[in-house]
Amino acid sequence: MEIKTLSVSQVNSYIKRLLTNDPILYNISVKGEISNFKLHSSGHMYFTIKDDNSRISCIMFKSNGEKLKEIPYDGMNIVAKGYISLYERDGLYQLYVNELEATGLGDLYIKYQQLKDSLEKEGLFDKSKKKSIPYIPKKIGIITSPTGAAIRDIISVIKRRFPNVEMYIFPVLVQGEKSAASIAKAIDECNGFQNIEVIIVGRGGGSIEELWAFNEEVVARAIYKSKIPVISAVGHETDFTIADFVADIRANTPSAAAELVVPRLVDVIATLNSLNKRLLLSINTKINTKQEQLNAIKNNYHFKYPLNYIYDEKQHLDESYKRLCKITKQNKDRQDEKLRHIVEKLNNLNPLSIFSRGYAIVENDQNNTVKSIEDINEGDTLNINLLDGKATAKVLNITKEDMSLEKR
Repeated sequence: MEIKTLSVSQVNSYIKRLLTNDPILYNISVKGEISNFKLHSSGHMYFTIKDDNSRISCIMFKSNGEKLKEIPYDGMNIVAKGYISLYERDGLYQLYVNELEATGLGDLYIKYQQLKDSLEKEGLFDKSKKKSIPYIPKKIGIITSPTGAAIRDIISVIKRRFPNVEMYIFPVLVQGEKSAASIAKAIDECNGFQNIEVIIVGRGGGSIEELWAFNEEVVARAIYKSKIPVISAVGHETDFTIADFVADIRANTPSAAAELVVPRLVDVIATLNSLNKRLLLSINTKINTKQEQLNAIKNNYHFKYPLNYIYDEKQHLDESYKRLCKITKQNKDRQDEKLRHIVEKLNNLNPLSIFSRGYAIVENDQNNTVKSIEDINEGDTLNINLLDGKATAKVLNITKEDMSLEKR
């Protein structure tokens, strides 16, 4: 009997019918730990359920995912209910999840979270200690697998953006038992190798198990100890490892790291050309401004006729001197007139001035001034003080008269 030859599509369709008609596989509950979880922009969820020995691909459509109280994450222990079927295009069988119930955290996730909390408390994630990368590094160290897609992407992007930069590849294991030690050793070697200015360390995407080397403490401490700035480029945009938190910069993907580490040469040239034009314009503007100032100085009246300025100042000085002399004479005349009036007042108050008006001062023989007839007796000798001398007289007769002003 000749066996009929089937197409690939026919084979996949036949296997799908077998799976969907199996009563056990069509309504099944599977327990395990979520790994490699991805939430698509469509709202569908793609992930893997694993145990110690095996794993199975899963999909949960948006209509079922909207019923969940929380979004699943890597490391979550769950019980998934649904059916096994085949994705005919890729020939991939997977669990189509209708319901999902959390039962706890996986061992790897717990270990990841404990180490992350410990290193964070120790200060390895401190943003103030992050180093900045040079704008245009001359030498770049790349730590990754020499055979993966990550290295090809990094080299391709850097060469396209800035072909003149030097790249040094440090091949390492990126998964497996010895991978963490391999990565840590390469970071130390980079720090002692020919003035490398920045380091890219990473790999392509994968499950939490495949990325685990970048969650190891030895790698975290090697990155933190590095004197050269480190860019972490592990997995896809949604993948976060401890290396990402310790590194100076985290890139979403290896290609993104290559874009961060160097600018585009055409952009640099355009910027330099723009700065050169601005510099020339600024210099020309400055020269023109100074030339105008110089011309203004050269054409200045005082600069062209310096002696005229001196003559003007001499004339101004003469006029000022005349005004000063006039003001000085006026002040002197006023003071002289004022002094004359004061002298007249003083002369009027001078007791000796009475002699010039015919008066005299009479004193008795005790040199006491005689003011009234009560002060003398007949026969007393009196001294008469006149303007130009003294005379002595003797009292012969005393006649009393009332000389008060009230009777006059």
